[in-house]
Amino acid sequence: MTVALPSVAIPLAEATSFWQLVTTSIKASSALEVGILILLLICSIASWGIVLWKLKVLRAAKAGNKQMADAFMAADDIASLGGKAGSMVGSPNVIIYRSAYGSLSTTGANRGTSNGAAGHGNPLLAKRGVEERVQMTMEHASRNEFTRMHSGMDILASIASATPFIGLFGTVLGIMHTFQMLGTAKSASLNVIAPGIAAALIATAAGLAVAIPAVFLYNWLSARMDELQEQADMFVESLGQWFLSTGVFKRSPKNAHVSHDASEPVIVGEGAHVPGSRE
Repeated sequence: MTVALPSVAIPLAEATSFWQLVTTSIKASSALEVGILILLLICSIASWGIVLWKLKVLRAAKAGNKQMADAFMAADDIASLGGKAGSMVGSPNVIIYRSAYGSLSTTGANRGTSNGAAGHGNPLLAKRGVEERVQMTMEHASRNEFTRMHSGMDILASIASATPFIGLFGTVLGIMHTFQMLGTAKSASLNVIAPGIAAALIATAAGLAVAIPAVFLYNWLSARMDELQEQADMFVESLGQWFLSTGVFKRSPKNAHVSHDASEPVIVGEGAHVPGSRE
């Protein structure tokens, strides 16, 4: 009993271009191998979709950060910059300032520079509370924004790491199918096994074609996001310093007098001078 040669054996040998070789090899693939190729195609479409989405996000973030940097350098007071921030493109630095300004507005601290201390009671304690609250608000806004910006990157990383193995799995199945066919044939020849091996290797090539761009683009996008995060951290520091210089944040001076209850003991170091005592 002889096994008929696959119908694609002669076209495969006569393929004159790479794409003819690919299409002819795909025609020689089994149904399971074709299913794996379709899965790799879906992974490729998903990875490029995520890349295009993140490029759009990065472009918007850079544009918004530039607008905020220009407005921040030209701002005269907190309120004027807060009004401009509402119309800016959403970006990490813009969202950080909106959050800080919103927190100041709810506490009334942004009005404290013009009509006295914010809140009631001890003004210094009120200012300290405002500083801690606004600082925490800015940090949380930064973390939430970069968490949102990194969404989808885990899928891209999974595609980059998994698709070579998916392609290799298709290649293994294809070679197993080829050897099974070869085992039923009385005579082995290159014309018998060439189509099956070529179809099997297409799966590995497809997996690498999906994975290699995904790896490079994932690393590039991660590096750009890390740069934006560094800029956001520096902006939080600059914003806190600006609030301090404008009087929104106040800190007690080093030599400030601290009131003390006479009923409580005073613990001092050796050689220290206790107010009211004689040397």
